[in-house]
Amino acid sequence: MSNVTSRWAVAIFTARETPSVLSGTVRAVIAACAGRQATIDVLINGNQQLAALFADVAATFATGGCTLRIWSIAAPDKAHTWNEYVHRIWDTGGITFFIDGYARVRPGALAAIEHRLATSPDALAASGVPTSGRSAKRLREGMLRTGGIHGNLYALKATSMSAIRNAGFRLPLGLYRTDPLLGAALCFRLDPANNQWKRGTVVAVADATWDVDGISELNYKNVVAYFKRQLRQAHGTLETRAVREHMTVNRLPPQLLPATAQDMINQWLSAQPEQARAMFLKHPSCLYAARQLRAPRDWSATQVAPLLLCTHTSETAHVAA
Repeated sequence: MSNVTSRWAVAIFTARETPSVLSGTVRAVIAACAGRQATIDVLINGNQQLAALFADVAATFATGGCTLRIWSIAAPDKAHTWNEYVHRIWDTGGITFFIDGYARVRPGALAAIEHRLATSPDALAASGVPTSGRSAKRLREGMLRTGGIHGNLYALKATSMSAIRNAGFRLPLGLYRTDPLLGAALCFRLDPANNQWKRGTVVAVADATWDVDGISELNYKNVVAYFKRQLRQAHGTLETRAVREHMTVNRLPPQLLPATAQDMINQWLSAQPEQARAMFLKHPSCLYAARQLRAPRDWSATQVAPLLLCTHTSETAHVAA
């Protein structure tokens, strides 16, 4: 692995964005890193074609002194990609930002998060807040009041990254709501048996935000995407109950979560059948999501060497299996 040490590390997660959209995201990050030493890792999962295309596009970028690395990760799963980044790719002693591939951070967003973390000694992480979309105002006000992580833009202190690595905490594969689980683990400081949930562990930053493109037209593709998103939301509701059972009720550490979200949810369904039945009566979509969990899923792509590094600095690297 490379031994590059940077003050800032930025991980950009993408799977289905177009090269044009991803280019906008990466250029925005480069602009936000102006004057800083930074390593920007673009992590493309389950889409080798996008990885190859974007590597060619990114070779033309003026990086302003940043190191830009593009990784192609075989398994089409964000949780697995997050695990790979935290445990195998991350190599900096500084603050680490996590950004979704379609979110164009505004110029001062990263600096605002860094300042908030530097002035919040009890915080382990900080999150930006949304400013566009139908639910943005309600979500922003809630986050500023109580904290929480928004997956489009958040950051962890270096000590938090090291603690996660040392504890061996990994997100369950196939997890939809990655950010709430991470937030819960941090609010318990990775040890629910000895720590109460503590507000202020994950803080929201009003001056840190981003821009996204809205859906411009109603068509078949967008309608199908909407219904798929509703099903994922139902799956996420099951995940929330399972995580609560594990950490809040049983007081177990997050590193002892099952390896997959499927196993995590099925564990809760077996432990709390009455709660599950009540949920299914109120939310039939959750019953449909639970039935889908019966189908086996092939995770073999996570067990082979999944990383291919493209870089356009003099640096080269290879990560072994």
